[in-house]
Amino acid sequence: VVLYAAMFDAFSKIDGGGSGRDANDDKRIELDEFLKGYEGVAFHGFVAFQNIPDKKAAKEVFGKMDDNGGGIVLLDEWCTFIKNAEVEAKTPVGELLIEEGEYDE
Repeated sequence: VVLYAAMFDAFSKIDGGGSGRDANDDKRIELDEFLKGYEGVAFHGFVAFQNIPDKKAAKEVFGKMDDNGGGIVLLDEWCTFIKNAEVEAKTPVGELLIEEGEYDE
């Protein structure tokens, strides 16, 4: 549960521009929101958002997260992207996800 809370916290920092809860928090992230806020989650502890050197790379990351090509990233896409990155990098978080049955290969 704590892991998902951290994922949601990172998502919320970008959704709506991270200025606290307001009308812009629509529980989805558009590309322009991600480009404005991706640096703010770089040190959130997830390998998925570390080492994004510039906005071009950030656009590529956004495209990978947006698995249905809808132009927005929903929380479930966000969490799946993080989980896959952790498992692929064989981090302790990734190992935990596998052990707990939270990752389907």
